Amino acid sequence: MTKPVEVLPYDPAWPLRFEEVRKHLLSILSGQDVRVEHVGSTSVPDLAAKPILDIDIVLLDGANFTEVKALLEANGYFHLGDLGIFGREAFRYQGEPQLMRHNLYVLQADADELKRHLTFRDWLRGHPQDREAYAQAKMAAARQFPHDISAYIDAKSDVILDIYERCGLYRPQDLTELARSVLINRYDLRVDEIDCNSLQPGVSLCRAATTQGTFYLLIREQASSASSETSLGQDAAESAIALPLPTASGQHICRAPFGMFALFGSELDALVFFSSDLWKNAA
Repeated sequence: MTKPVEVLPYDPAWPLRFEEVRKHLLSILSGQDVRVEHVGSTSVPDLAAKPILDIDIVLLDGANFTEVKALLEANGYFHLGDLGIFGREAFRYQGEPQLMRHNLYVLQADADELKRHLTFRDWLRGHPQDREAYAQAKMAAARQFPHDISAYIDAKSDVILDIYERCGLYRPQDLTELARSVLINRYDLRVDEIDCNSLQPGVSLCRAATTQGTFYLLIREQASSASSETSLGQDAAESAIALPLPTASGQHICRAPFGMFALFGSELDALVFFSSDLWKNAA
């Protein structure tokens, strides 16, 4: 059965529980040139969070991923790959009941994903209004989707992307990066490759090869400076045109900073929708 999505008020014990895991990991990786970072919501004082630690092992100049992986695997952790996020290697573990539940990632010190983790964490620590907005979005998403973690992640993504824009993590030119994030967080897809091509100024079609199949993402750049759901209206249901595939939380078209997005299972469906009044009116 799917575990309930549980978001709790901030617990001052979380940093202490992280320190226990950090010491455990450093003992496993003795002799490796690494540091261990507490990231994710449990690392931000006063932020509501799921009671699961997010932990990054950062490989410094003298560290070797193959050796780190072997040491982790010899101590109950097993490698899951990058799960569609380039530059981030995920691990799960068996046993360790004395430690707080945690997600573990291994990243190079110059990885873009590490930069995102640390920048987002530090921004929330220093910006109470964004921290509260994110907390409210998380609690609302957990209430709306208490048994669907993918829909929960999708439902809170608007707020995350708004904050990403303010703290400089997303820029208009990062089209492929933005598309990858939307596919992972809004559609629950594990992305292997993305190739984006312009259909006209400001509109692109991205072909995404994923573990679940090949999909086509229409993107209208600079659609909105704020995130919001977009409704296609009643006429869409009566149209013979194939509608976009829904996000994990059921949106057929979604917005984020710098873009409006619609996903299709075929290139033909995407191009037909692109040429339709449904796409034009949604803008």
